[in-house]
Amino acid sequence: MHCISAFNRWLEEDWGFAYQGRIFAAPLLSLADPVAALAELDSLIERGARLIHLRPAPVPSADGPRSFGHRAHDPVWARLAEAGIPVAFHLGDSGYLTYAAAWGGPAEFEPFTSKDVLGQILVDDRAIYDTMASMITHGVFRRHPTLRVASVENGSDWVAILAKRLRKKANQAPKAFPEDPLDVLRRNVWVTPYYEEDILALAETIGVGKILFGSDWPHGEGLAEPVTFTKELAGFSADDVRKIMRDNVVEYLGGVAS
Repeated sequence: MHCISAFNRWLEEDWGFAYQGRIFAAPLLSLADPVAALAELDSLIERGARLIHLRPAPVPSADGPRSFGHRAHDPVWARLAEAGIPVAFHLGDSGYLTYAAAWGGPAEFEPFTSKDVLGQILVDDRAIYDTMASMITHGVFRRHPTLRVASVENGSDWVAILAKRLRKKANQAPKAFPEDPLDVLRRNVWVTPYYEEDILALAETIGVGKILFGSDWPHGEGLAEPVTFTKELAGFSADDVRKIMRDNVVEYLGGVAS
């Protein structure tokens, strides 16, 4: 928690949390110590943070890992919802290479190096899938219906699989789902798809209003500048293109300067 607080101070000093009302840097938060997390969150809100970043992974604690839906985290979720501060889950080291290592792949996360293809197939979007499954299944969005979260640079192929399995489980165990889990997914979750994915199919699953333009340019080798992403949106209307490229993120952030 001390390291995270120190990082957030550096981020604030070096970037600022809302540079000219147009560039919004995301401070980090960990739920490992819910009391300390709430204190850090209150400080970040007071200092002008517009969103926060959480690691998409089981929450570590002295008593063992916890789901995001554990009741101990409710004060943090409630404060975020009350303040209108959205959460971003960005691709990173979620600890899931343990599973790839079981198949002979590397166990250490090393960005910007050659990748183990099997490891990518096994775990690339598994952490975000599990994160969103835990939040929906364990009632985070039921208890905090105005909480906004986004999956950033995790792709979108996981969405259809999650939707299918949520619907199946809701049919099998309806008492576990007071709300239709797909309605919850469509209400509370925004997603940035990759270039090569079926964005029209994603729109059919969660709605155009929940798709965010996202790009790892310029550090993604071979990727074009962000504006060329519009070529991937050929099947969308001009209004929908504007939503994906701009308006949806404005809604996700709770409104920003034009």
